[in-house]
This record gives sequence, C-alpha cells and structure tokens, in this order.
Amino acid sequence: MKKTEFLTSSGSAFQFCDWLAKRLPELPLHLKFAHSRAVPGGLDAHVHGIEEVLQRYYWKAKFMDQHGKIVVSDDWKSTRRSLHELGNWLRTSVAAGDETFAATAAFAILKWGGVSSAKPFIERKRNEGAFCPYLLGLAPLFSLNCDVDTDQLTAENVERFDSGMTKIHAIFDTTGSPIYDSRVGAALAMLFAIFLHETESPPQHVGNGLLFPSGEARGNQVRDPRELGLGLPGAPQFYTGATPRHVWARWQVQTGWIIQSVLQRNPQLFASLESADDGNPFAARCHALEASLFMIGYDLRCLARAIDPDADAAVRATTALTTEPIEPVADAAALAPGRMRNSVPTVHPFKTVVVQYLAYRESQQGNPCGDAFLQWLTNHPNAENAAIAKNFTPYIFPLGQREFDFHNRSLEQVRLIAAGGEEGLRVANGGDLEFVASDEREKVCLMCAGLTGCVYRRFGDSASRKQQLIACGAAGSNPAADNLMSVGRAVGTHFGLLDEKFKPTAMFNQFFGDDFCAGCFD
Repeated sequence: MKKTEFLTSSGSAFQFCDWLAKRLPELPLHLKFAHSRAVPGGLDAHVHGIEEVLQRYYWKAKFMDQHGKIVVSDDWKSTRRSLHELGNWLRTSVAAGDETFAATAAFAILKWGGVSSAKPFIERKRNEGAFCPYLLGLAPLFSLNCDVDTDQLTAENVERFDSGMTKIHAIFDTTGSPIYDSRVGAALAMLFAIFLHETESPPQHVGNGLLFPSGEARGNQVRDPRELGLGLPGAPQFYTGATPRHVWARWQVQTGWIIQSVLQRNPQLFASLESADDGNPFAARCHALEASLFMIGYDLRCLARAIDPDADAAVRATTALTTEPIEPVADAAALAPGRMRNSVPTVHPFKTVVVQYLAYRESQQGNPCGDAFLQWLTNHPNAENAAIAKNFTPYIFPLGQREFDFHNRSLEQVRLIAAGGEEGLRVANGGDLEFVASDEREKVCLMCAGLTGCVYRRFGDSASRKQQLIACGAAGSNPAADNLMSVGRAVGTHFGLLDEKFKPTAMFNQFFGDDFCAGCFD
C-alpha cells in the first residue's frame, strides 16, 4: 500500500488523522507509572494535551559512545541528544561498510532502549558481513519521504522485526520514521477506539485496516484496549500469526504517515521544537509526537475515562493497579509488588531441550531453523527426542527470539549456553552479567530463575512459595506457580544462579542485584 492510498480521503485513516489533529492538543490524561529502572520513583501526573505529555517524558537510559564515554539521558531534551548521536554513529559506520563499528552502534541503541533480544541476529549478520547491506537495503522502505509501497516489506526481506530492530531502523532513518513498539502501538489502538466512540463510526471502520498491533508488557500494565473491559476492539499481538514480522515493519511506516499527516494538519503542534540547527525540523516534530504516544501507551488506563467518565476507578481496580501514591523502593532494579504479570513461562524441560538442540546443530543437518529441528528430532528417535517432538511448540520456548534466540546463535555460542555456568550465562544474556528487566515481555526464563531464587531464600515450604508468587502477581494460580518454579529451578541451576537446594548463589546476587525482589515478598 502506498501513502496516497492509505491516507485517501474516503478512508478511516484520513478521518482518524483529522480527528487526532484536533483532539490531541486538548486530550486529558492521567499518566501513572510504577517505579522502574527507567522511571525511578514512578510518575503520577494529570496532563492536558499531547504537548504536556512530552513535558513529562521520562526514560532513564545510558550507553557507551564510540569514544568509550557513558552517555546518560532521561527527559526528552537529553534523549534527543542521545538519539542524534546514536543515529549519526550508525549511519556513518554503515556508509563506511564497517561491520564491526555498525554492529557496536546497534548494540548501543539496544542498550539505550533497554532491550537485547535482537543482539544474536545482529551478531550473525555482522559475522556474515551482511549487517550494513541489510540496513542499507531496507532503509528506502522505511523512509517517509519516498514513494514507498509497504507491500515491498515482505517476509523475505524483513528477516527480523522486534522491539530492538524497530529502534535500529527508526534511528538509522533521517525522515522521522517512528519507533513502533508495544507502547506506541497500544496508544494508537486506544486512540482509534476513542475516535470510533466519539464519532459514532459504523462498525465496519474497525476492520478497515486500522487495527494497530501491540504486545504484552513486562508488568501489570494494559496495552490492549480489549483488556479494559469496555467492549473495545483488541490490538493484534506481536509475535503471533496476527502480526508477522513484515506486517509489524509495515506498521512502522504507516504510523509514520499518520504522524506526518497529523502534524501537517496542525502546524502548531510541537512547533517550538523546530530549530535551525536540527537537520530535519519536521522529523524532530514527528519524533516528539511518537515519544508522547510512547508515554501514553505505558498503560491504557490513562485514557479509560475518554470512553466512560466513570470507568477510571473501576478499570484500575479491576486490573489491580493501585491508585495510591507510588513509593520508590530501595533500588532501581527492584520489582514492585503487583508488577510481575506475564512471568509464567511455557513449561518445558530446559536442560533436555538445550542439549538436544546442540546435538542437532552439531549434526550435518544442523540448519538453524525450527522446522528443520523438528524434522531432525523425528529422524533421530530416542526418548528425549520423541518427547520434544510430541510437545514441540511448548518445549521450544527457550529457543525463541524473546528468550535465548538459539536459531540466530553461532554453534560455539550454542555450545557455551548448553554448557551453562558463568560463561554460558554471559552469552545467553547478550554478553552481560547483569539482568535488566525490559519494558517488553522477554527473558522470561531468567526472570523465573530470579523469582525462584527469591522465594526459596525467603520461604521454607512449597505452599508458602506458591502463595507469595501469586500474591506478588507473578502467577495466577498454584499450577502456574509450579510451572514458574519448575523452569526457574532448571534455568537457575544450569547457569549457576541457584545451588543444589535452589538457593541463590553469589552469581545470583551479582546477576540480579541484592534488591531484585525488594518489596515483593514482605
């Protein structure tokens, strides 16, 4: 689809952009963020209009620049400086064809963004000498200033798309292409639902190409309008058949078109951000609107009253987000009670799956592909292989993109992870011996190891451990808590995070930090 077709005057996108240009400047919101590493102390603020949202922008991040200096940012002004530096670094490296330097710049972007799952893919591309050509080949398709047809973004040329790669493609671009993560998608999905409600649009608009996809949050936030219980249309989810990677990439471009259209309709919106020293003043306004959507999309309950004035309190109570003032806990890495949602993995025999996957990769048929692995299991029958093949989808959970991404790993990396211990943990965690809980639902296996260590250290019996995991929101039932601890014990002992009695080791304290579970199991 081309921009002119997407924004045709007879379509819902055109009407939605017109509504956004008028509604966003006056939109009342209640931004309420729990304490986290990225927002220390949390946030609780009533704001009026999208420009006031940007004034409350906060994302505490850091990365090491090309000169070895640590760059820190938090508000929008410092974040823009970081993004300028990261973009210039990446573009210069790619233009020079320097695979090592380009990959290092990409890793710095992931560090800034608090995500790491794309790192094995980038490493593989770098080792193949293909990372720079890959970015250059896709760059014109993400540009908002070209006559792009999003149908050119396909499953063949978009080899990976996730919360890390959207940041890399957006920061590599110079035209205002937005970072499209679960927050931005959630904000647009909710705003579109409000648009349908306020304009009393007929139901057919819901399926008219504007079902903005989103994804699960790490903690107890709502990023799908359907979860609010107000009868709103749901957002198709990332990492599912509803949103394959190339469709996610297309939404990055289409969202860029929407943002451009809104700002063209309302020239006063973020006009103060345009400056002579900015290489592309209009792109600066685009990123400002994107950043504001990012803040709105943290938790859609901030917009619940736009649908129902009486919904706010009921929705917050139903979804278990406290309306009391947020108190900071002792350490920025700690997890607050009630923010452990989405911590239950798909249960699987971790060690068995990893060892058999290594055997598969070491064979001559070791093509790093899930379907090929299943075929290998079938062709090499034994008890372990038969069990994995029979339960293939749940058992390969740790191999996936958001966990240890085995399919993008080199054989040597797979061997190190399969061997376990400190070096295996370092490789599995993207080269670091520090656990960082991202804003997205990823690294669930390692999270389980951390939670399991916490409850085994604090509680002496199984019933108490399960009760505490349910109380803190990590699990919703006793069977779910059992699944969480089963995976946590296997992963924790494999990497030396837990001892033979499943108690935390010195490595556990180093990796998770002393206050990992502060305030969770009091």
